Amino acid sequence: MVASSPKKLPEAWLALLLGLVAFVSVTGGKIIRPEYVDWLMEDDPAQHWLGWQFFRQSPIFQWPIGSNPNFGLDIGSSVVFTDSVPLLAFFLKPFSSYLPDTFQYTGLWILICFFLQSIFAWKLLSLFTQDKWLPLIASVFFTLAPACLWRLHGHYALFGHWVLLAGFYFYFSKKFSILRWIGLLAVTALIHAYLLVMVLAIWIADLTQRSWRKEASTGKLVCYFLGGSAITTIVMWAAGYFMLGTGIRIGGDFGVHRMNLLSLINPDASYPGADWSKLLRDQKGRYGDHEGFNYLGLGMLGLAFVAGYELLRNIKMVRSIKMDSDAKVGPVLILSIGFFLYAISNHIAMGAHEIFSYNLPSVTESFTNAFRASGRFFWPVYYVIYLAIFYLIFSRLERSVAITLCSVLLFTQIIDSSDALRFFRNKFTHAPAWASPMHAPLWSDIARQYKKIIYVLPHNAPANWMPLAHFAATNGMAINIGYFARVNPAKERNASRQVATSIINDDLSPDSLYIFENDALWRVASNQIAPSDVAGVLDGFRIVAPKLRDCSTCNIRAIASVSVGSGLDPDYEMEHISFTSKGTGHKYLMYGWSGPGELGTWSDGDTAAIFLKLSAPPKRDLNLCIGGHAFVNDKHPNQEIDVLLNEHLLKTLKYNSSSKAARMVRIPRSLTLEKEGCLLIQFRFKDAKSPAELGLSGDGRILGLHLEWMQLRSAKGYFAFTLAHGTRSSTNVDFKISAWPRDISFARSLCSAGPWGTRSSSDVVCRKSE
Repeated sequence: MVASSPKKLPEAWLALLLGLVAFVSVTGGKIIRPEYVDWLMEDDPAQHWLGWQFFRQSPIFQWPIGSNPNFGLDIGSSVVFTDSVPLLAFFLKPFSSYLPDTFQYTGLWILICFFLQSIFAWKLLSLFTQDKWLPLIASVFFTLAPACLWRLHGHYALFGHWVLLAGFYFYFSKKFSILRWIGLLAVTALIHAYLLVMVLAIWIADLTQRSWRKEASTGKLVCYFLGGSAITTIVMWAAGYFMLGTGIRIGGDFGVHRMNLLSLINPDASYPGADWSKLLRDQKGRYGDHEGFNYLGLGMLGLAFVAGYELLRNIKMVRSIKMDSDAKVGPVLILSIGFFLYAISNHIAMGAHEIFSYNLPSVTESFTNAFRASGRFFWPVYYVIYLAIFYLIFSRLERSVAITLCSVLLFTQIIDSSDALRFFRNKFTHAPAWASPMHAPLWSDIARQYKKIIYVLPHNAPANWMPLAHFAATNGMAINIGYFARVNPAKERNASRQVATSIINDDLSPDSLYIFENDALWRVASNQIAPSDVAGVLDGFRIVAPKLRDCSTCNIRAIASVSVGSGLDPDYEMEHISFTSKGTGHKYLMYGWSGPGELGTWSDGDTAAIFLKLSAPPKRDLNLCIGGHAFVNDKHPNQEIDVLLNEHLLKTLKYNSSSKAARMVRIPRSLTLEKEGCLLIQFRFKDAKSPAELGLSGDGRILGLHLEWMQLRSAKGYFAFTLAHGTRSSTNVDFKISAWPRDISFARSLCSAGPWGTRSSSDVVCRKSE
């Protein structure tokens, strides 16, 4: 099955030349210019490039080596999680001072990928034939494989499919070398985690087949496995894979970004203008199927038809394969079946229809959440299909027929996919010039005044992260936001909590410029600035600049003063607040909340906060009335919630599956006056869990409280209702005298679904409060 051949140096140079021709043909070649970055200033590509721009400014000697401390500050981590191809980032960082200030290596990376895709395809195919030209012609199919080229939409690290071809080349080679396998694993770890998992699987398959063929003892192969795993882990540690800890949470949407069963024959990549076939019609798929785009190409489909015919015409050929070859084919088939099943996920779809679905065991959640784009895992199978087709063509057809057929169908595939190839060429060659919206001259003065940009509140990939990150990177500043492939939600929530607390306590750092997305905190900060501070709007960004008035050369008149307006005013006048999608509660939410729904707003995380600014100081204690319910069910029957005011614990609320009544929490007047009427109400959830964690659904939010409404009421000079029921203990709830009908209705609602069942109006007893 595998042919042995001497080194073919001239053919290797031809393979490299074919890779260069493919690169120029597809990209136009302009992207190789280091200072050409316009084509990168969008979504994922901007993430990759700006991750490098921050990383090059980090210390040379640091651990982990891949740490990127100034990009994202408390919510950031490593250059690994900006998909910045750490392999090249590590290599170029020592020379950063000799490189231009604006420097990108993504174009160089794409060129390297074209080269290596071509050379490893040629080397792999050369194992199956002694012919000089067949592997070269066939290698072009691999170099222009649609599933690989599709990644040029913006997933440039994932364009490194050559590592899969290298893995298969090592697998099918007669000689096993642990050193080259360790080298490939280390290099792949410095490219992308998805590719690393695939290469690891091919490596394990290689160890298995070497064992089956008795090329090495079991003990030696186990040592190889342990040694290779250890070195790969060390490389991952150095790169910064483990900086986020174990608290990474990804949305539980495994099964969305899957491979559709029609993917191999479907040229639809869900991108306008990038049509992969002039002849075949696009097949409508489902949302997320683009990650499983694995169209073979019209030429490859033609070769597959011929190869299949030859296989069926002489089925005895399959039976004649030697046991030596069986040992090689077996692990690859097992590997392919496993990757195929994972790629199509547990939601099997054909075209626009989901055929069926099934539940996965809970033990798989950590892996499926981390690698949720399951459609990508078909790539090794994709290249096995390519290889199998060419093996049949090489072995069953006459040389002249095989060369003619491959050449004609290669030309056919290129012509048929020419629209997609033209799309990429235009994308890279004629990218629109990017201009930052931060064009006011004052920004230059700001860059000299401050070391950090603090975004309020910090979270992953806010809408305007890109110009702010670009400004910070260009001026050597740190920033507490960015766009990251993975974040630790606990760190994200803690960072938001710290920033919110510093704003409310008027504890701004003098070396930081504050930029506000949060409406309530913007109102608080802009109303309590010191005489030397400046608050206003600059180029559309709401800023608070500590001590900027002390800068004699800064033209602060460029900062426009602005009145926030009542619609975003957190001032509170004891009114009833609704947290539904139609209510006004959103303007009081600080952090730790999901988006409002029709019935209320769920908390998301172990802490959530609300901020109120009392319009007038209260004359007496207050009662905080909380309407809503906790996340409790048969699998999670209890929930405890600490309620705090300005970091002071007020009460611990206990919920169970039968607790549906509103709750009351007493607030001493002294605490309301402590911050001049600024009330930071925090909910700390001791037992918050996600529906996904409990196996109830794919919802990965950490749920604690479903908040429907809230209101503060004065605690004295009011009537109290006693909810009486036989010998059971009573519950006193205070209400305002002037609102009898509403308050009686509310009192009834408190006990209408209490732990002892539904109460009637006769259970509501009025008495004068003391």
